[in-house]
Amino acid sequence: MSNTSLKTAGEWKKWREINWKKVERRVFKLQKRIYRASERGDVIVVRKLQKILIKSWYGKLLAVRRVNQSNQGEKTARVGDIKSLSPEKCFALAKRLKLNSKVKPIRSAVQDLAGQILVKMALENQWEAKFELYSYGLRKSCQDAIEAIVNCVKFQPRYVLKANIVECIECFDYEQLLKNLDTYPTLRKLILVWLKDSVIDGKKLFLTEKVFFPLLANIAFHGIGEQIKHYAETVNDKFQGLSLICYAGNLAIAHEDIEVVQKCQHIITESLSDLCLKFKPSQIRISHTLYICAREKPGFDFLGFNIRQYKVSKNQSKLGFKTKIKPSAESIRSHYCQISEVIDKHKSASQAVLIGAINPLIKSWVNYYSVVMNQKTFQDLDNLIFQKLWRWAKRRHPNQNNCWIYQKYWPTIGGNKREFFSSGKNSSRFRLLRHTD
Repeated sequence: MSNTSLKTAGEWKKWREINWKKVERRVFKLQKRIYRASERGDVIVVRKLQKILIKSWYGKLLAVRRVNQSNQGEKTARVGDIKSLSPEKCFALAKRLKLNSKVKPIRSAVQDLAGQILVKMALENQWEAKFELYSYGLRKSCQDAIEAIVNCVKFQPRYVLKANIVECIECFDYEQLLKNLDTYPTLRKLILVWLKDSVIDGKKLFLTEKVFFPLLANIAFHGIGEQIKHYAETVNDKFQGLSLICYAGNLAIAHEDIEVVQKCQHIITESLSDLCLKFKPSQIRISHTLYICAREKPGFDFLGFNIRQYKVSKNQSKLGFKTKIKPSAESIRSHYCQISEVIDKHKSASQAVLIGAINPLIKSWVNYYSVVMNQKTFQDLDNLIFQKLWRWAKRRHPNQNNCWIYQKYWPTIGGNKREFFSSGKNSSRFRLLRHTD
C-alpha cells in the first residue's frame, strides 16, 4: 500500500499551516487510481481505494475546506446558518469526521455536508470511468454539454426533445438506485440514511440534493443510451445519427426524424419508471432547430442557453443556415430581476456598498455565458441596469437636477467614458462592472 493518503493528523498542528497543494495532489493521485481501477473493471481495488480515501486525513481536510468555501457564499447557500467556520473549528471538524457502520449518522448540518462531500469524492471517479460520452454533470461542465449539442446540429437541422427530470430527491426508488450504485454495504447504508433524512428535514434536503443529485441523476441515466442503441440494432438503421446529451436532471435528444425522437422518449420513460422517475409534463418539449414544429417556435432552451438556427443566403453559409447560441430569455429575465432586488434592498446604502453587492452577480453570470458572444444581449442588460440605477439615484436626490446627479454618480474616467464609480475610505475605488466588459 502506498503512502498516498494515510497520513496522521500530526503532520500539521494548525489549519493555517496546511499545504493545500500537497493535499490536493495526494487526493487527486488517489482519485486517479480509483478511475483507472474502475476503467479496467477491478471492483476489489476500487472499493479498497475508496475506503482509503474516506479514512484519509487529506480527504477529510479537503472536504472540510470545501464546506467552508461553500458557506462563504450567499445566505441561500449557507449551511446551518453559519457564515464561515473558524480555522480552529475547521481543524476540529476534520479530526472528528469519521464514517463507518459503527458510528451513528451525523446529525450536525455542517458535519453532514462534509461527510457527503467526502463520500462523493470517493464515488464520482468510479462512475466517471463508466459514463458514456453523452453523460455530463461530474467533471464536465454544462458548457461542455452545450458544445456537444451544437456539434450535433450545426451541420444539419434536427428535431430536439428537451426534458427535465422531476427535481425532488424523494422521487427516487432508493433501494433500486443504491443497487445500481455498486458500492460496498457500509457506504450504501450511510447514503440511504442521508437520502431518507433529506425527505424529513428541509435542511437535510438541501444538502443531499446539492451534493448527490448530479451524481444520482447521471447514474439513473447510465445505460439508457445502450438501450436505445440496442433497440436501433434490432429494428433498423433509422437511429443512426442519434444524439443523446444528459446533464444532471436535464436531457436532450436530437435526430433528423421526429418519429425517432418520439420513440426515444417512450424508451427513456419506461427505463426511468423502474426508479420511480418521471418527466415534468410542462418541461417536455419537442421542437425543430430551424422550422416551426407543432406551433413551437424554432430553437430550444437548454441549461440556460437558447440554441436556434436561422436561414441565410448561400453567400453567408453554404449550408443555408447559421446556428446561434445566446442566453435564454428566462435566464436574462431572472438575472435582471435578481439585480433589481439588490438595488431595491440598498435604497439607503452607499454607492460603494451597492457596487460591491452587484458586481459578484454580474461577474458570475457573465462567466457562465462566457462561451456566448452575444454583444446585443449584454448591451441591453447594461442599459436596463443603468435605468434602474438612475431611478435609484433620483430617489436619493429629488431636489437636484439631472446634470448634478449624473456628475456625482457617473463621473468621467479615462477620457470621455462615464462609469458608475465611487471612492471609498483609504483611497479605495469601486466601479460597477459592465456585461460588455
